Amino acid sequence: MPKILHTARYTGIPWEILKSVVPADLTVETLDELSYDCLIRQAVDADYLLVSGRLSIDEGVLSATKNLKMIQRTGVGTEMLDVESIKKHGIPVYVNAGVNAQSVAEHTLTLILACLKRLPQINKQTHEGVWKKQQVGATTRELKGKTVALVGMGNIGRLVAGMLQPFGAKVIYTDVVRQNEETEQRLGLRYYDRLEALLPDADILSFHCPLTLENIEILNNRTLAMLKQGAIVVNTARGKLINPNDFYEALKNGHLSSAALDTHYEEPIKEGYKLAKMDNVILTPHIGGLSYEAFHSMMKGAVENIVAFEEGRLEEIESKRIV
Repeated sequence: MPKILHTARYTGIPWEILKSVVPADLTVETLDELSYDCLIRQAVDADYLLVSGRLSIDEGVLSATKNLKMIQRTGVGTEMLDVESIKKHGIPVYVNAGVNAQSVAEHTLTLILACLKRLPQINKQTHEGVWKKQQVGATTRELKGKTVALVGMGNIGRLVAGMLQPFGAKVIYTDVVRQNEETEQRLGLRYYDRLEALLPDADILSFHCPLTLENIEILNNRTLAMLKQGAIVVNTARGKLINPNDFYEALKNGHLSSAALDTHYEEPIKEGYKLAKMDNVILTPHIGGLSYEAFHSMMKGAVENIVAFEEGRLEEIESKRIV
């Protein structure tokens, strides 16, 4: 019976969801422990790798496999994949584009509103019995009339733009590909051809682009200085888009009023993470795309791709192949 190896370690509800979408004529394993050595041991007889987490799928893993037919990502990020080694071994790779876009977009909007309304600080004060209604309330801000700058206008970016419309926010964006005129009009978008042109107009900056060699640490001392005093930064894309030391200084000196990060330069975050000490920073553990609904759809879609590959229905999944 063909074996699917999940390359991270799921327990509890996530593991039950994954098992529930795997048909009876396939077996599925998750890692016994979250380590590279364990991945190599369990990959030896795997027919399919269902890739999530941060363990590298590299030459060591690929050389250990005897039966590997295909690699399927649970999402779309490929930073854990050694693409050159995968090509050398002739293993096709498929992704799961757009499946969690709604969840990420909702998480983004939640973080934006939480920053404007200072929810973490006010929640903490209220739990502690502090009741300064006018004093605290007057420090919050409304989304209406704010200019929200979106870096990236793919599936998630378009959903965020649509969600911002009822709030009366202005939406500007930059991307390597400009949207067509109909989409810009429908979503009320204004296009900028480069990040540096966009930044001075942004009250809120939100990232929705993939990580590439060209945009690592694209938000740094130079570009942070282009933002307005008191701007807000939200990142639900990839942590390495932001230089962490420069970002910390901009928050510490007040150039940024607040920030909300679902993705981080190193994941999981480590002891001593300076941003975790700041009360004007909201941190979540890369869960933007992991609502119950999104997680179930993600696992179901990934397994359906594997089943289609196993049954030779390659034309149905060709658009999802990246290698």
